Amino acid sequence: MKRILGFLLMFALFFGLVACGGDDTVPTAPTGNTASITGIAPATVTVGDAFDPLTGITATDTVNGDITSSITVTGALNLNSAGNYILTYKVTGSDGKLVSVTRTITVLTAAGCPVNQEKVNGICVPIPPTTIVIMHGAPYEVNPFHANFSGTEQLERQQKQLEVEQRLNVKIEYRAYPSNAAWGPDRVTAIIQSSVAGAHLADIYWSVSDWIQTLAKGDAIVPVDKYLTTTGANIHSSYKEVGSFQEQVYGFGAGKLTVDTGLYYNAELVASLGVDNPTDLFLAGQWTWSKFDQWATQVQTALTAQGDDKYALGGIVALYAENMIPLNGGSLINATTKRVAFAQNPALETYAFLSSLYTKGLFELSPLYDAGSPQWQAGKVAMHPGNLWFVNAENRWGGLAFELGFVPFPRSNTYTGDYVSPVAGVAVYHIASGMTPAKEALVFQVWNELQIWQTDAQMELSFELSLMTKFDQEKYVEAYLAIYDKVYRDLINAVGISAYGENGWRRNANIAIREGNARTVMDQIKPIYEAALETYLNG
Repeated sequence: MKRILGFLLMFALFFGLVACGGDDTVPTAPTGNTASITGIAPATVTVGDAFDPLTGITATDTVNGDITSSITVTGALNLNSAGNYILTYKVTGSDGKLVSVTRTITVLTAAGCPVNQEKVNGICVPIPPTTIVIMHGAPYEVNPFHANFSGTEQLERQQKQLEVEQRLNVKIEYRAYPSNAAWGPDRVTAIIQSSVAGAHLADIYWSVSDWIQTLAKGDAIVPVDKYLTTTGANIHSSYKEVGSFQEQVYGFGAGKLTVDTGLYYNAELVASLGVDNPTDLFLAGQWTWSKFDQWATQVQTALTAQGDDKYALGGIVALYAENMIPLNGGSLINATTKRVAFAQNPALETYAFLSSLYTKGLFELSPLYDAGSPQWQAGKVAMHPGNLWFVNAENRWGGLAFELGFVPFPRSNTYTGDYVSPVAGVAVYHIASGMTPAKEALVFQVWNELQIWQTDAQMELSFELSLMTKFDQEKYVEAYLAIYDKVYRDLINAVGISAYGENGWRRNANIAIREGNARTVMDQIKPIYEAALETYLNG
């Protein structure tokens, strides 16, 4: 599949451009056309003036005569806002050919000046643009003019930025976080300290959703709810959900959130063992806990026969629990019910199931996060949890010597709901506090107008194309698309307790699953999380 990706992407991009910008119009009255449009000339008006775009415009046809009434005019013209606008006039002649001409309309300010100028001593002079600073962990990912830009649609994004800068009279700067704000707590502290000092590092911050509580309580960022029905109307509900804190939206992003976590397996190793293919089981509706248990046991039996130091399952057991508890009808900290749920029965049943697998010796003994252990990297472990971006990342799995298969996490035998996957630590943007209302509104407007917004259908197609760059078989793509947007927000990492600290759920879940004492361990940390959740919800 990867071999034909280049062709597919070029095919999709070509037809996307045709669909978005294509038009069967022709130049003004080319030789042989029966229709023509006359009277087209640039026009200049002042803000608030009345203006009829058809005044003085006529269309004639060599067969039908005057066809002025058939002219259609398209284009955005705002007579209440100074600027340069383009109108397009179209008419179809008796020969069936469409004639199209464009016209520039200049709307001056009330003072009689062009856009972005003001009158000083009777002379129109330029107004200095407002600088808007966007601070990001990796500016080359978002700055379309960066020499090493790694994003998509670079030319379109460059054109958008130039148009926005001219129309709104702004200058957009992308800056990297300073060295004392590299990531995590250091970054949050630096943002808050700059706010307290009255000298914000930026106007727009790129951060993660887990830090919204701290930034909001530190008065470093502001909610954007008042803009969500106007300027921010395109922001998807999934981002509004993950970016909210105490019933207000502080974080936002473009597109929509998708499932980022799943199970990946050494497809070549699995095929060599003669066991069922996990993706086939999922697509057939058979990927349940009992089938997962049976599959992993068969894999372990076959691997053990080949020698020591080979395992069916790799990675951190808490990652399995985090993603399988929702598939047993539970959650960790439920954002809807606002309750700590990791000690309730659905969670306890999940810990017990994973403990049984661990007791059977199906899990590797020295697992590591993210890139995985040397055994996984060497092809000695059959299956491992991971994030989608790991697949092509050089510092994760991009250099693996074997084909990676994908399958979602299994659901319990008794779970009948939809597939769901928790999301946390989502990359989002924030608007800095301390601006005037006008500057704040402008900053949020600029961010929104820089984005390339897509419909749900377009987003699904884009996501499908991205999956084709990561997987070698169509069935992996099919399995991912079956669950790709089934996300929900879990608050486990948002309430201010380190996942890996002494009282962190992830650390304690690892211990509880290995030692088989989940109820005791979870009851010990539950009051700590309940207190943190109360503070999170009510301040």
